[in-house]
Amino acid sequence: MGEQGTLVSFERRPDFAEIARRNVEQFFGGAPPTWQLVNGEFSPEGLADFDQVILDMLAPWDCVDAVASVLAPGGLACCYVATTTQLSRTVEALRGHGGFDEYAAWESLVRGWHVEGLAVRPQHRMVGHTGFLVTARRLAPG
Repeated sequence: MGEQGTLVSFERRPDFAEIARRNVEQFFGGAPPTWQLVNGEFSPEGLADFDQVILDMLAPWDCVDAVASVLAPGGLACCYVATTTQLSRTVEALRGHGGFDEYAAWESLVRGWHVEGLAVRPQHRMVGHTGFLVTARRLAPG
Protein backbone atom coordinates (compact mmCIF):
# COMPACT_ATOMS: atom_id res chain seq x y z
CA MET A 1 0.00 0.00 0.00
CA GLY A 2 2.91 2.33 0.65
CA GLU A 3 2.80 5.77 2.22
CA GLN A 4 0.42 7.16 -0.42
CA GLY A 5 -2.14 4.34 -0.26
CA THR A 6 -5.29 4.19 1.81
CA LEU A 7 -6.75 1.27 3.72
CA VAL A 8 -10.36 1.52 4.83
CA SER A 9 -11.62 -1.22 7.15
CA PHE A 10 -15.30 -1.69 7.91
CA GLU A 11 -16.43 -3.56 11.01
CA ARG A 12 -20.12 -3.73 11.82
CA ARG A 13 -19.68 -4.78 15.46
CA PRO A 14 -18.22 -2.16 17.84
CA ASP A 15 -16.49 -4.85 19.94
CA PHE A 16 -14.80 -6.31 16.85
CA ALA A 17 -13.81 -2.82 15.67
CA GLU A 18 -12.15 -2.21 19.03
CA ILE A 19 -10.27 -5.53 18.80
CA ALA A 20 -9.11 -4.63 15.27
CA ARG A 21 -7.98 -1.18 16.42
CA ARG A 22 -6.01 -2.62 19.35
CA ASN A 23 -4.40 -5.30 17.16
CA VAL A 24 -3.28 -2.78 14.54
CA GLU A 25 -1.98 -0.33 17.14
CA GLN A 26 -0.10 -3.07 18.96
CA PHE A 27 1.49 -4.35 15.74
CA PHE A 28 2.43 -0.94 14.31
CA GLY A 29 2.96 0.92 17.60
CA GLY A 30 -0.01 3.15 16.79
CA ALA A 31 -2.65 3.57 14.12
CA PRO A 32 -1.06 4.15 10.69
CA PRO A 33 -2.12 7.49 9.18
CA THR A 34 -3.15 5.68 5.98
CA TRP A 35 -5.67 3.46 7.83
CA GLN A 36 -9.28 4.37 8.50
CA LEU A 37 -11.48 2.13 10.65
CA VAL A 38 -15.21 2.55 10.11
CA ASN A 39 -17.64 1.05 12.61
CA GLY A 40 -20.64 0.18 10.46
CA GLU A 41 -21.79 -1.61 7.31
CA PHE A 42 -19.64 -1.64 4.19
CA SER A 43 -20.82 1.27 2.08
CA PRO A 44 -19.43 2.64 -1.18
CA GLU A 45 -20.41 6.23 -0.31
CA GLY A 46 -17.41 8.50 -0.70
CA LEU A 47 -15.16 5.66 -1.89
CA ALA A 48 -13.84 5.15 -5.43
CA ASP A 49 -10.97 3.76 -7.47
CA PHE A 50 -9.67 1.20 -5.01
CA ASP A 51 -7.18 -1.35 -6.33
CA GLN A 52 -8.45 -4.11 -4.05
CA VAL A 53 -11.44 -4.93 -1.93
CA ILE A 54 -11.20 -7.81 0.53
CA LEU A 55 -14.35 -9.16 2.12
CA ASP A 56 -14.33 -11.48 5.12
CA MET A 57 -18.00 -11.77 5.96
CA LEU A 58 -20.95 -14.14 6.07
CA ALA A 59 -22.60 -13.07 2.79
CA PRO A 60 -20.13 -11.33 0.45
CA TRP A 61 -22.55 -11.82 -2.47
CA ASP A 62 -24.71 -9.10 -0.92
CA CYS A 63 -21.89 -6.59 -1.54
CA VAL A 64 -21.03 -7.33 -5.18
CA ASP A 65 -22.68 -4.14 -6.51
CA ALA A 66 -20.94 -2.03 -3.85
CA VAL A 67 -17.58 -3.67 -4.56
CA ALA A 68 -18.00 -3.06 -8.30
CA SER A 69 -18.77 0.61 -7.66
CA VAL A 70 -15.54 1.25 -5.73
CA LEU A 71 -13.06 -0.93 -7.64
CA ALA A 72 -11.01 0.65 -10.39
CA PRO A 73 -10.95 -1.24 -13.70
CA GLY A 74 -8.47 -4.08 -13.29
CA GLY A 75 -8.95 -4.00 -9.50
CA LEU A 76 -9.19 -7.24 -7.56
CA ALA A 77 -12.08 -8.42 -5.43
CA CYS A 78 -11.08 -11.07 -2.88
CA CYS A 79 -13.52 -12.87 -0.60
CA TYR A 80 -12.85 -15.26 2.25
CA VAL A 81 -15.64 -17.76 2.85
CA ALA A 82 -15.82 -20.82 5.07
CA THR A 83 -18.21 -23.19 3.27
CA THR A 84 -18.75 -24.58 -0.21
CA THR A 85 -22.25 -23.08 -0.27
CA GLN A 86 -20.78 -19.61 0.36
CA LEU A 87 -18.11 -20.30 -2.25
CA SER A 88 -20.71 -21.13 -4.89
CA ARG A 89 -22.96 -18.19 -4.09
CA THR A 90 -20.07 -15.75 -4.12
CA VAL A 91 -18.69 -16.89 -7.47
CA GLU A 92 -22.16 -16.97 -9.05
CA ALA A 93 -22.93 -13.46 -7.78
CA LEU A 94 -19.67 -12.12 -9.21
CA ARG A 95 -20.28 -13.94 -12.49
CA GLY A 96 -23.91 -12.80 -12.65
CA HIS A 97 -22.96 -9.16 -12.09
CA GLY A 98 -21.31 -8.95 -15.50
CA GLY A 99 -18.59 -6.55 -14.37
CA PHE A 100 -16.01 -9.12 -13.28
CA ASP A 101 -13.83 -11.74 -14.94
CA GLU A 102 -10.89 -14.03 -14.17
CA TYR A 103 -12.74 -15.81 -11.38
CA ALA A 104 -10.61 -18.09 -9.25
CA ALA A 105 -11.34 -20.11 -6.15
CA TRP A 106 -9.10 -22.21 -3.97
CA GLU A 107 -8.74 -23.56 -0.49
CA SER A 108 -5.72 -23.54 1.73
CA LEU A 109 -4.33 -26.83 2.99
CA VAL A 110 -1.64 -26.90 5.65
CA ARG A 111 0.33 -30.07 6.25
CA GLY A 112 3.40 -30.22 8.45
CA TRP A 113 6.38 -32.42 7.73
CA HIS A 114 8.41 -34.65 10.00
CA VAL A 115 12.10 -34.12 9.25
CA GLU A 116 14.61 -36.16 11.21
CA GLY A 117 17.73 -37.23 9.34
CA LEU A 118 16.65 -39.36 6.39
CA ALA A 119 13.20 -39.90 7.93
CA VAL A 120 11.37 -37.21 5.96
CA ARG A 121 7.62 -37.67 5.58
CA PRO A 122 4.35 -35.79 5.94
CA GLN A 123 2.97 -35.60 9.45
CA HIS A 124 0.09 -37.95 10.13
CA ARG A 125 -2.25 -35.10 10.97
CA MET A 126 -3.06 -32.04 8.94
CA VAL A 127 -5.46 -29.15 8.86
CA GLY A 128 -7.50 -30.23 5.87
CA HIS A 129 -9.66 -27.17 5.43
CA THR A 130 -8.97 -23.63 6.54
CA GLY A 131 -11.38 -21.80 4.26
CA PHE A 132 -11.82 -20.71 0.66
CA LEU A 133 -10.57 -17.65 -1.19
CA VAL A 134 -12.44 -16.30 -4.18
CA THR A 135 -10.95 -13.66 -6.45
CA ALA A 136 -12.28 -11.80 -9.48
CA ARG A 137 -10.93 -8.94 -11.57
CA ARG A 138 -13.05 -5.81 -12.19
CA LEU A 139 -13.72 -5.10 -15.84
CA ALA A 140 -13.78 -1.62 -17.31
CA PRO A 141 -17.28 -0.34 -18.10
CA GLY A 142 -18.52 -1.48 -21.52
